[in-house]
Amino acid sequence: MEKTRDIKNRIKSVSGTRKITKAMEMIASSKIRRAQRRILEARPFIDKIADFISDIACYSSVSDPLLIPHTETKKTLILGITADRGLCGGYNSNIIRLIEKTVRDTEEKGIDYELDIIGTRGRNHFRYIGMEPNRVFENLSDYPKFLDAREIAESILNRYKASEIDRVLICYTKFKNAAEQVTSSFQLLPIPFEEKIVDLKGDPDGETGLVKIGDRVCVIRPEFSYEPSPEAVLSSLLPEYIYTIVYMALLESTASETGARMTAMKNASENAEEMIKDLTRKFNRARQQQITMEITEIVSGAEALTGS
Repeated sequence: MEKTRDIKNRIKSVSGTRKITKAMEMIASSKIRRAQRRILEARPFIDKIADFISDIACYSSVSDPLLIPHTETKKTLILGITADRGLCGGYNSNIIRLIEKTVRDTEEKGIDYELDIIGTRGRNHFRYIGMEPNRVFENLSDYPKFLDAREIAESILNRYKASEIDRVLICYTKFKNAAEQVTSSFQLLPIPFEEKIVDLKGDPDGETGLVKIGDRVCVIRPEFSYEPSPEAVLSSLLPEYIYTIVYMALLESTASETGARMTAMKNASENAEEMIKDLTRKFNRARQQQITMEITEIVSGAEALTGS
């Protein structure tokens, strides 16, 4: 049986740990509300701007270089978003696993790759396994700003326009709720847009916004006119779209990290509580045994004195 002093020290140690994890859980729960609000505010804007790009790109016959795939895909840029800190459950390991899978899939296709990493944890991991990232961005996971996303996106745009890279993939964690986060990846460049194919039978002349370009039929919103031209509007809109998409990925990852940390700290606090209960029972049994032994010794001593 362990000594009561040792058990008491362990209870004190676990209680201190529980206070820390409980405090971290409360901090994460307060941050998650703000992170959710930022995501909900950004999602409608991104959806709407994507619709505009799809419409204008279809109308202008996809003439912008950011929409046109390169003739040959020789190099792919993989941008992975991880956390700067740990203590967030399986958040970092899950997104790192997705990044590694994306790298393997790219290599299997015979395509060279560059790796850009956002987050200290991702940087440390890939350096440890011998995959030195090309660029590293740190200290963004706690509260990403739009200017941070703009800096990252401009670097990517410059390399894409200079044909240093032919394709850009983003690996991030999509936020569903505080208890569930999903690792995801999507193509950032060239920008994929949805061609809106419709039936020409109803309006072959495009009077209600249907425009035929070659074999395609595109939907143009008739209530909008684009000045000075759809192509000019598109060329100025696309970079802003890229900035916003990168910013949205940062927001989603931040919210996912916060949710994962809140869940992990909640589980840690509950486990600490169970450990304290088990140790308390052990302490009570050890104390009871010690008291019993002391009473036995006293009785035995008294009997020895009486007998003598």
